[in-house]
Amino acid sequence: MEHINTENLSKEEVAFNEMIQRGDDFMKIEIFRNARECFSLALEMNVNNTFAQEKLNVCNQNIKIESSTIIKLLVIAGFIIAAVITYVYW
Repeated sequence: MEHINTENLSKEEVAFNEMIQRGDDFMKIEIFRNARECFSLALEMNVNNTFAQEKLNVCNQNIKIESSTIIKLLVIAGFIIAAVITYVYW
């Protein structure tokens, strides 16, 4: 975790930076939904922050890719199960 000097920051700025850091930490371990929540909360604190918006956009893209991959794997698993059942009962 990167240390941020907070002595000259307001409580809101400290909270915002903490949310961004948490989001980054979740991104590093690829827990994109939790990261998205952190970046969304950061944006609620600072609505026009483009950095937080960009991070949120990256999370959404990764979640979309992740969901697509899961669907493809489930379809493949379905085909494998169907082939095994057909082979066993044929």
